[in-house]
Amino acid sequence: MRRFYRWLTVVFAVAGLPAAQASDDVFGYAVPSEEALRCLSEDLPVAVKVDYPVTSCAGDSKSTFYLKVGPSGAEVSGRGNDWWDPVKLSPRKLSRVEGERILRDLTSAMLRDETQLSCGGSTSNYVAIVEWACGAGDTKRGTVGFMAPICSLTEGYGSDARGTYARAAGIRNVVVKALRQAQR
Repeated sequence: MRRFYRWLTVVFAVAGLPAAQASDDVFGYAVPSEEALRCLSEDLPVAVKVDYPVTSCAGDSKSTFYLKVGPSGAEVSGRGNDWWDPVKLSPRKLSRVEGERILRDLTSAMLRDETQLSCGGSTSNYVAIVEWACGAGDTKRGTVGFMAPICSLTEGYGSDARGTYARAAGIRNVVVKALRQAQR
């Protein structure tokens, strides 16, 4: 776990965020408040970056998703380097409605209550670090991170066969689905 937090500190440093934000205080299962996420639906333009790597003893993947939504439309791009879900998408234009749908899905994935997973002790984890900026004049910014063991989680917005839910997996599923749909 210590190796992971060192890696996370590097990720935050590369993203231009203070290393202190990579502490247990910010990173974990704390739910962002609806208030903090309100700007994602109310203050255009919105820019969102989601880093969604998979960490494991076999090596880590690097996957990033970008979404911009403005009054006249949206744009999505990203690169997923997961072993089982590789995807690369150059910036692709979307309608404003499509961009707002993705924002709603991301917000729902971040706010949904997590439940006890049906496994434990996994050495492989989903990670989701979401950064956002909203508004033109008085820009509001936020960052939140989540981690969950991969073990038995499947597609279905982060749910496993028992109906348990992990935010990191739910967020990952939203962005992978958005990238796949934009590729069509």
